[in-house]
Amino acid sequence: MFIIAAICSPPCLLFSNLTDIVALDYKTSAAHSVVSGLKTAVAIDVHFSLGYIFWSDVWERNIKRSGIDGSGTTIIISNIGVCDGLAVEWRTSKLYWTDTTHDTISVADLAGKNPRKLLSSGLYKPRDIALDPDNG
Repeated sequence: MFIIAAICSPPCLLFSNLTDIVALDYKTSAAHSVVSGLKTAVAIDVHFSLGYIFWSDVWERNIKRSGIDGSGTTIIISNIGVCDGLAVEWRTSKLYWTDTTHDTISVADLAGKNPRKLLSSGLYKPRDIALDPDNG
């Protein structure tokens, strides 16, 4: 099991400010960059038990993953449109994302393998996504 205390004391908030992924300690309000030097990081989600951060870069048009401590950054999905929303489903280890360029919602495993489109008709600029694993 990954220990979140490596980046801040729980409860902890992770967010993107476009060029950095920042960890904010709720108790102390201390903030520090976990991943820096990004082009345009927009969407972000975390798989805490596996210790991964996922984010989309709308300038580079890809989805990246790193360790929750910022180590091991890698591109897991490339050649996509603008991804304004992504969500990790931790029970099935799936990653879902929106694509406003191609008006789609897609899914892949957490390594970016086996990508497929879930919805590709009837959408207009899907901007965000949220999952409900208990009622899905």
